[in-house]
Amino acid sequence: MSTYTFSGTDTYSVADVKAVMQNTYEDIIGFANRQIIEYGNAESWIEDLTYILNKKAMKSFELQLYNSSGQRFKSYRYDVSTWGLITSGDKSGGINYFDFPASTKVGLFAQLDKESPNYQTVLKELTDNRGWGTNGSAMDGSTTRERNYVSNSLQLSRSVITK
Repeated sequence: MSTYTFSGTDTYSVADVKAVMQNTYEDIIGFANRQIIEYGNAESWIEDLTYILNKKAMKSFELQLYNSSGQRFKSYRYDVSTWGLITSGDKSGGINYFDFPASTKVGLFAQLDKESPNYQTVLKELTDNRGWGTNGSAMDGSTTRERNYVSNSLQLSRSVITK
């Protein structure tokens, strides 16, 4: 007989965000190392994602891959969970950046949590001061769970979505 424990907290700390973003940082910088995104843009995305997570206003975000015709063909989705399920975290990696053609481009999409008390503040900051738009969308397709980045009650679950 197995016993499992569930903790029902939905809070997390700045240190938890820093811990899970370390793995995400490595994923995003991998695209810069492959020259699919510029390093400056990668750093800016990491700062923005960290800001949104620290404000507790994120549902998910995606690194969306586009072919030379501008069509999305793959996405890495990171779903935010804060319910404290006891689980172990994975190491970053598992993305073979050299599988993507040299003409591949990557974009960032974030789904904000409209129920968050910080939603309006975050939306205003992103659109007024950080150059974000509001016309993006999540990618639909076949979804496969890959990795979990965990720190205490904060979990980012990475999935790959393909058309």
